[in-house]
Amino acid sequence: MASEIAKLAALVLTNTVRVDDYLQKNGLPSPSFHEDGPVDLKLSAEIEAARVVALEASLRLNDLLRGPIELVRPTVNAVSLEAIYKYDIASKIPIHGEISVVELAKLCDICEPDLRRILRFAIIHHRIFQEPRKGIIAHSAASRRIVEDSATRDGLGLQFADGWQSFARTVEAMEKWKEQEPTKTGFALAHNTDKSVFEYLEESPAKAKRFAGAMSSFTTYKGHGPEFLVRGFPWASLGSKTVVDVGGSEGKYSIALAQSFPDLKFIIQDLPAVIRAVDAKRPVPSELVDRVTFMAHDMFKEQSVSADIYLYRWVFHDWPDAYVVKILRQLIPALKPGARVIINDTILPEPNTLSELQERKIRALDMVMLSFFNSRERERDDWERIFQEVDKRFRFVDAWVPEGSALGIIEAVWEAETVNGVNGVSEVNKAKEVIEFKEVDGVNEVSEMNKAKVVIEFKEVDVVNEISEMNKAKEVIEFKEVDGVNEINEVREVNGLSDRI
Repeated sequence: MASEIAKLAALVLTNTVRVDDYLQKNGLPSPSFHEDGPVDLKLSAEIEAARVVALEASLRLNDLLRGPIELVRPTVNAVSLEAIYKYDIASKIPIHGEISVVELAKLCDICEPDLRRILRFAIIHHRIFQEPRKGIIAHSAASRRIVEDSATRDGLGLQFADGWQSFARTVEAMEKWKEQEPTKTGFALAHNTDKSVFEYLEESPAKAKRFAGAMSSFTTYKGHGPEFLVRGFPWASLGSKTVVDVGGSEGKYSIALAQSFPDLKFIIQDLPAVIRAVDAKRPVPSELVDRVTFMAHDMFKEQSVSADIYLYRWVFHDWPDAYVVKILRQLIPALKPGARVIINDTILPEPNTLSELQERKIRALDMVMLSFFNSRERERDDWERIFQEVDKRFRFVDAWVPEGSALGIIEAVWEAETVNGVNGVSEVNKAKEVIEFKEVDGVNEVSEMNKAKVVIEFKEVDVVNEISEMNKAKEVIEFKEVDGVNEINEVREVNGLSDRI
């Protein structure tokens, strides 16, 4: 019977041959570390799946053959990558040319022995640069991309000029503060600041620009394109509706949706500085200007637009739970019955439900969120719990991941319930209290209100008590007339309460 390592080796071989056959039949270049090697293999969906199987099998095979002792050793040292970014080494090597380490050291103002080891580490660990002859450096496909693509450079800078220092201080931050606050992170310790990442970036335009470029680079990764949001939700079934894209930046995803669904209108909201920058770029195609508009808005302030759908794309993974709840509560004054909240964000898988390759990527991103923001990626149950905490009038619909997408879709609907007849709860917001009514001399009296912040106003309407206002309550209470006396007959569970009054 074949062992696991033999089965894995067979998987690697079989699926690699499938990829190779496809490339040859379609006249496409094979993967290469050469300077002119392809950046994208341009595989069909079927062959891309074969490539993933080969990758996953090779990763597992590699780990099995390395064994547990090697697996617990520290991860790759990031000094070489930081140096490559800091000294802009790649740009000093001619495309399709060569340079000596000695000459390159002079251009970079680095001690030659230090540069030599930085380069050789990068070559063997990251496939950045090549050394075709001793002491002579040329580009690889990876280093050439650093030169030619600004977003790749920004991503490198964010990860290795900011990120890995933050990773190194994360456990220290956890031990020091024991709080889920965006100002009390590994990033804060590494950068000697008492501000959150976003506040810190506001004070450093150069770093803010790099951060934006890095985000642009990351969204080009597989599974992040707008097509997954376009195909992943039944937008066409909504009819003629208005969508508010909260934190939508340049509106790339709203524009893609508007192009595909002509009945939808979009209002893209972001901070004033972002909107000013967007206005200067004018990213909206002329044929969409009547359906795609921009508006300055701080999502931590009360929402002023009463719309049909509120879209949050890759916003909440940057914030701890308490802040997500706070952001969503700002919608409540503007919500009308049936309004939807649609979130396009990571949905963490249950253990052992995704391929190892996919799960590694998601778990890696989750750890970055901890170090930078004290935030996290969330499981389906986490999303459902958040909506219940925001307000019990939110009905959690579902959470799913469209095929091929790196991000999931989470949907909730606002249901402002009312009771037929005279008695009705007119305002209900955020209560976890149990309210007990007693009959005293024929008059309803509130006798107990635990932890309440509710204000209940009684009015006499045709000799029947009406609850006209109940602030921050989640229960729907129905009254019945019994022998001329109001009796509380039923408490329907909106806040998870099962008590009968």
